[in-house]
Amino acid sequence: MKLSRILVPVDASDTSSRALKFAINLAEEMEARLDVLHVTYFTSETDAQEDTWLPDDVVGDVRSDEVATQAMIKRCVPENFKYEYHCRTGMPVEEILQFAEESLPDLIVTGGRGLGVVEGFFAGSVSQELVERAQTAVMVVK
Repeated sequence: MKLSRILVPVDASDTSSRALKFAINLAEEMEARLDVLHVTYFTSETDAQEDTWLPDDVVGDVRSDEVATQAMIKRCVPENFKYEYHCRTGMPVEEILQFAEESLPDLIVTGGRGLGVVEGFFAGSVSQELVERAQTAVMVVK
C-alpha cells in the first residue's frame, strides 16, 4: 500500500516527538506529503481584548506550549525535509478529526501516552479517540 499523505498531530510531549520522527521516516520512505498539526485550546487571537479574561497561568501555559511544540518540531525535522505545519484552536480530538476530514490523509500517526483503559477513560486519551472515531487508518506510536 502506497501512502500519499500522512497527518501527525503534535504537542510538546516526548510521545509526540517519537510519533513525528516515525511519521517523517515513513513519509520519506513512501514519498508522502506530511502534515504536522498542532491544536491548542487558546491562542493570542482567541481573545480580542488587550486584557485577557483568562488567568495568567492558563495564558502563559498556552503560549509556552505553542513555543515548546514549535521548538520540538524544529529539533525533529531534518533540514531539507518538506512538510506543512498547521495550527488550529479548539478541542484536540475534534480539530484533528475535522482536519483529517478536510485533508483526507491516508494515515494518522499519533503518540500514545500509554494510559490503561481506566486511566484513559478518566484522563481522556486523544489517541484512543482517534482510533475509535477516525475515518482513516490510525497508527499509535508509544
